[in-house]
Amino acid sequence: MLKHKVLEKEPSYMVQIADPKMLRKDLLETLREIIIFMQGYEKFRQIQAEKVATFNKLRNEVQVLNGLINNKLRRHLPRGKLKPVRGQKGEQPAPQEEHEEAPATVAVMEREVSTPPHQELDELESQLRDIEGQLRKVQ
Repeated sequence: MLKHKVLEKEPSYMVQIADPKMLRKDLLETLREIIIFMQGYEKFRQIQAEKVATFNKLRNEVQVLNGLINNKLRRHLPRGKLKPVRGQKGEQPAPQEEHEEAPATVAVMEREVSTPPHQELDELESQLRDIEGQLRKVQ
């Protein structure tokens, strides 16, 4: 087998930058803004995950309450002769498609909750500090 030697070539063109310090400063400020935006997005994702967890907890508590009402409370109440009240004649009960889709959505959101957002935020904050330090040096 023959080994090919990789030769590093210098670029065959050159570009002159009028004010390299200002260009560097602009790039660093842009990176800083991007990291600040990413931090906001991570906070948004964290709040969204907390919201999903809260709704799941609420759903479970409502199910427990419905179970208590149906099983224990109805035993102590007298049976009535009234029929359940329905809407108008043309109305039909709403299809419960939402309940079928909810577990899939919950599973996806729970996977997102399992990733530690604090590590990503800490990394973004350290990058932000580095960029701000470089900005101070340029100015």
